[in-house]
Amino acid sequence: MKVTAHRGCEYSPCMAGLFLVLALVTTVHAAQRITARARGVIVGPDDEPFSMPSDAAVGPDGSLYVLDGVHHRVVVYDSAGQFKFQFGSRGSGPGQLLSPLGIATTPDGKVYVADSGNHRFQVFAADGKPLSAVPLPAQASGVPPDPTDVVVDATRSKLYVVDNDNHKLHVYDLSNNNFEQSWGRPGQGRRQFRFPFLIDVSSEGYVLVVEPINTRVQVLNPKGKFVGFIGAWGVKPGQLFRPKGVVAFEDRVFVTDSYLGRVQMFDIRGNFLGVLTDSSGTPVQLTTPTGITIDGKRRRLFVVELKADRVCWMDLE
Repeated sequence: MKVTAHRGCEYSPCMAGLFLVLALVTTVHAAQRITARARGVIVGPDDEPFSMPSDAAVGPDGSLYVLDGVHHRVVVYDSAGQFKFQFGSRGSGPGQLLSPLGIATTPDGKVYVADSGNHRFQVFAADGKPLSAVPLPAQASGVPPDPTDVVVDATRSKLYVVDNDNHKLHVYDLSNNNFEQSWGRPGQGRRQFRFPFLIDVSSEGYVLVVEPINTRVQVLNPKGKFVGFIGAWGVKPGQLFRPKGVVAFEDRVFVTDSYLGRVQMFDIRGNFLGVLTDSSGTPVQLTTPTGITIDGKRRRLFVVELKADRVCWMDLE
């Protein structure tokens, strides 16, 4: 799978990157620290390890679904981290995938996949059985739909799908997967996007859209109205250089920065809360952290390290 510039290709000079990392490390001591007390990694099946995985999601039983788009598959682990099964293969038929990028689960165990190369999203049962495939709406611009992520708001029966190349967010009725409306247009202002990538929704229904090129997370309410921005371009704590993934948990919003290798925390209003650290207080360093999800029952955070070909798990204090 080719990772294009708008999907997060890291193209800044190496010396600039070193300066940015040092700047973040030297200023993080003043911020509130949030600590990971235990840590481990998952690298994929022994016979075919992950290759540039992009996203992950936790099912209601604690199973972890890892999206391994280069291999056009979803790999599933139990709550203890043991391999269970995998599903998907390269293609455009029912249950087949083509360079998928984003994944989400529902409280009743269904799995939604942003089947990017096929310009659709697919729905699977918890055991990987394909249930339905829904093409994204065609656009007047003629640009093919480019779904990069999906998220479910079961409380309000909504499904949100990011259309990266068309700079939009599509809204569906979760009960029947019927399209309702689209939000957004190209730009840098409110309710405007530039190649939005990954997405999450809070328990209150706030929709969190990561914009790597606009270097921010945009927050919309359940009606699609603008609420605020989280982060802005920069290298100091509370700023973002190449945001990629987002997950809302309790009163916090966790954001990955793939270039700096950090996870930062904010509240829904965009106030900076801290940087994820280890037990010694040192910021946790990750390799191109991209997708992020959490098992709320166990307070276990999962971060997909795209260029390290693995998923890192961390138990939060």
